[in-house]
Amino acid sequence: MALILYLHGFASGPKPNSPKVDLLRALGHEVRCLATQGGYRPEDYLRAAEAALSKSPTFDLLVGSSLGGFWARYLGARHGYPWIGLNPALRPSATLARYQGRLQRFDVDANFDWTLEDALAYRAYEEEPVDASVPGLILVAADDEVVDAQETQALASGSALHVLAQGGHELANTPAYADAVADFITRVTARRGA
Repeated sequence: MALILYLHGFASGPKPNSPKVDLLRALGHEVRCLATQGGYRPEDYLRAAEAALSKSPTFDLLVGSSLGGFWARYLGARHGYPWIGLNPALRPSATLARYQGRLQRFDVDANFDWTLEDALAYRAYEEEPVDASVPGLILVAADDEVVDAQETQALASGSALHVLAQGGHELANTPAYADAVADFITRVTARRGA
């Protein structure tokens, strides 16, 4: 069993019963969900993630969806944690620049403000090199309607890549990629001695 930190996406929050989290639990793993408390700027994710990663017991793996997938990759490479990105927004400065103004959260009935400057703050983190020696898996749906699937594939260098014909941005079709996730987790946790 692996202890997994799950990082939510933009305009979302912890969803402990989402299909993706349910999949990880069904595979026999313990999942803890990161909470950025409605903050989606780089400093919000970093503050929440660094606090979670500093606690005991130590996580075995980071998994994130969309913007959370960007952070799973970034933090995994930075701290040496294997990671999985589910339709990760690997260039959030461009993806998030499309959303500006007063936005509705997906997880609760609340709004937040988002500016172009907020989106562009991600550029500094996008430019940091990714340590390819840290195992990573990117799952991308070719029909993702939010993040450009072809761009994700182009930016996935140094990571294992699993492309699904369907799944949309939500990737609720967990049976289509359950084996790929299970195999990756088994491989990396065996390597870490978990």
